[in-house]
Amino acid sequence: MNAPLAITQADRTKFIGGSDVAAILGVSPWRNVVDLWMDKTTPRAENGQNAAAKRRGSRLEPYILDMIREEHGLQIVAANERYIDPVLPFMAAEIDAEYIDAGSRENIEIKTVHPFKAKEWGEHETDELPLHYVAQVQHGLGVTGRHRCKVFALIGDELKPYVVERDDELISVMRNQAAAFWNNYVVPRVQPPIDYEAKNVLDTLKRLYPGTDGTVIEANVMHEHWRAVFETAKRMQAHYEAIQEGARAHLLAEMGASAAISFDDGMAFVRKEIKKKAYTVNYPASRYIDFRLAKLKEQ
Repeated sequence: MNAPLAITQADRTKFIGGSDVAAILGVSPWRNVVDLWMDKTTPRAENGQNAAAKRRGSRLEPYILDMIREEHGLQIVAANERYIDPVLPFMAAEIDAEYIDAGSRENIEIKTVHPFKAKEWGEHETDELPLHYVAQVQHGLGVTGRHRCKVFALIGDELKPYVVERDDELISVMRNQAAAFWNNYVVPRVQPPIDYEAKNVLDTLKRLYPGTDGTVIEANVMHEHWRAVFETAKRMQAHYEAIQEGARAHLLAEMGASAAISFDDGMAFVRKEIKKKAYTVNYPASRYIDFRLAKLKEQ
């Protein structure tokens, strides 16, 4: 493979980057493929929350790079370089840092992880990353033509190292799907099919159709079908909520004044009285029983 071309600035609407690939593969926790298509064809305005998060990450990177040098002894030779793929020029990657290993440059990716997300990361020195980060890392290896990426996750005050080796089979699949997305949808500006199972599909639809034009359409057979599904699901929801409340009542009656019912799998139904002080006349003092399924050791 020819050496990739370094670029100083990248217009995200003109390239598929590492964070985009997860959406194309359907493993992104934030975007589906229609969201990504809109980002490429009609990009949304940057909001203050996203900008603040990016600024925090940028401020932490020099600190984390110093930790990598001191704690892991890596010879870091570059940071925040952007590359264009030499074969597919609509694919690009920004590499957080690069180090020298046996005379060759390899990639470094840096992640700051909220402690609540720590359970998504595996053992040190493995490639057990969240899937969307695996996609990003393999994309970067594909664009740069390199063989290894060291990933450093800052979780609280601990810097956890991971190693991802180049997977040519996975990279080939990713590149083919990225090329199909780009050529079939972005270039001709044709919307991809909506994934109605995506957890954020309602937000996607709000973005696709932010207003109304005042017209009324006549229901067809398909509309009648989905209305029936909607109404049946609503009735089933009410039915199963009633069953759930009945089960809750049985459990609470069996518990009596006990604090928990423990099970062999380490889980427990936990019962606790919650008392709240009065704040104003509109919010008087109150007390109620909190009842939930949780790990007993966490209580």
